[in-house]
Amino acid sequence: MKLGIRYKLIVVQGLGLAFFILLAALSYYSITSYSSIHNRDIDLAYRMELVADLQLLFERSLMPPNDYLITGDIKEREHFAEIVLDMAKLFEKVMSEENRPEEEVRIGNELRKEIIDHEKMAMLLLSISDPVGNEGSAKLMKGLDANGTLLVKKAEKLHELIRLELEEHSNNVSRIGDRITKLFAVVFFIFLGGMIYLIFMVRRSVSRPLDELTNAASIIAQGDLDYRVDIKTGDEIESLGNEFNTMAKSLKEKSTETREYVNKLERSNYLLDQNILRLYTLYNVSKTLATTVEAEKLLEHIVTEVQQSLKIHRITVMLVDKEHDIITIAAGVGLSSEARAATFRLQDGLYGWAAMTGESSIVTDPSGDPKFVPTEGLDDDASSIIVAPFKSRGKVIGILTAYKLREEPFDRQSFEMLTTIATQLALTIDNARLFEETINLAITDGMTSLYNYRHFKECIADEFTRSKRYKRALSLIMVDVDHFKKFNDTYGHQTGDDVLRGVAKILKQSVRSSDIVARYGGEEFVILLPETGKSDAFILAERVRNGIESADLSVDTSSSFDGVTVSLGVSAIEEGTEDFKELIKKADSALYQAKENGRNRVN
Repeated sequence: MKLGIRYKLIVVQGLGLAFFILLAALSYYSITSYSSIHNRDIDLAYRMELVADLQLLFERSLMPPNDYLITGDIKEREHFAEIVLDMAKLFEKVMSEENRPEEEVRIGNELRKEIIDHEKMAMLLLSISDPVGNEGSAKLMKGLDANGTLLVKKAEKLHELIRLELEEHSNNVSRIGDRITKLFAVVFFIFLGGMIYLIFMVRRSVSRPLDELTNAASIIAQGDLDYRVDIKTGDEIESLGNEFNTMAKSLKEKSTETREYVNKLERSNYLLDQNILRLYTLYNVSKTLATTVEAEKLLEHIVTEVQQSLKIHRITVMLVDKEHDIITIAAGVGLSSEARAATFRLQDGLYGWAAMTGESSIVTDPSGDPKFVPTEGLDDDASSIIVAPFKSRGKVIGILTAYKLREEPFDRQSFEMLTTIATQLALTIDNARLFEETINLAITDGMTSLYNYRHFKECIADEFTRSKRYKRALSLIMVDVDHFKKFNDTYGHQTGDDVLRGVAKILKQSVRSSDIVARYGGEEFVILLPETGKSDAFILAERVRNGIESADLSVDTSSSFDGVTVSLGVSAIEEGTEDFKELIKKADSALYQAKENGRNRVN
């Protein structure tokens, strides 16, 4: 008959409890026995000690009579009485033990009688009033000594009997200990054998089937749904194994359907993630396009945003210059400085082809494409390239290019996203260029391309404030074309405009990039020189005057004009200068003095 797990565990627990009770009973018996034996050992040892003390008292009882016989001191009577009292008490303690052997009882009775006789003889001797030299006293003392020796021998015999009893008791203790040890050993080995058998049975009918179930669960968890367990224990574990096999069979039947569903779900999630990423990237790009109007910053923001969103190794924006027949890199991420400076000719290579055709493409094997010409640091290590040209007013104005290095090629979603971004990029670049042109028109003189009077007023106000705050130098040069009205009336306004443009060009070429050159009005110009003192401004003014005088700006050899000259007035910010208007007024006064002094000079 096969037992269930519950009953198997009850049997194991019952045997363990039985062994514990038996062990506890044996332990209690052993402890009780050893306690009794130990008490008996203590009693016997104590009695032996009492007998030894009694022997000493027997010997000491002879001393007072003997001293009395020699000295006749009656105090020896009191001394003897004390010894007799102690001897009586000690003897009663020795004889108070119950269940003594018969021999020990007999000797004890004899010893009691002889102690009484000993006391009588000693008291008789001590009662003699003149014991010293008395012959009768000497005879009594001699008999007393013999009786004392007999008492000691009787006590020695009693001591020996107690010692033999103690020795026999020790032998009994040893025999009892051996029996208990053997009993413990027998019980232990019986229990050990039973436990080993139970452990074997539990291992075979509980532990091993459970291990098999655990192993089967691990195998099925790894995907092997064909695995089955074979457990024949006739208990709950066998039922569990059957249920486990049923579960594995059901899982296998559902696995194909689940796998197909998971594949569809993963594909849907992937497409959803791609769409979300695409929308997010397009949103960020659109936000950048909507908030940035400077073309250079716009392009840098876009390539950075797209590179981070799509995890692209390298990305560039190239601009097409059809006037010079070249393509240049305007912005990029992941490029070396040499690659960023690279240029490409139209109609040559992959980028020239894209610029001419305006067609976007994915190049999955650049080295195998006949149009591909590698550029070090740009595309020589690319494994996949997307080329997306963008157009304005029907013409290609640039190319958005993305690169992957040593990875799987770009997918269709990335291609569509980049082409969409390229389309938006074209519109925004147009808007940025239009914005820049509008700004330039607002601050630039249309004829000379210099800054106009309004922008000059804004600049001088800002520079004057900065110079006063930080105590920096600031100078102003006013320039006037000599005899321009007469020249304009003689040769016409068109020719006069050409002269003004020529003068403006020389002025622009003569100054630093930080200097500001503007048309002040009519034939007058101004040059604002930040961080420049008056002496340096005079040097520059003289260089300008000489440059214009030396330039070939004449328009008719038959004219009475030998050439175009200018007069210049210089002023600088000084202690006490309150505002920029005073700076302009001083420069204007200096210009007037230059004209009064004969023109073509600096004052």
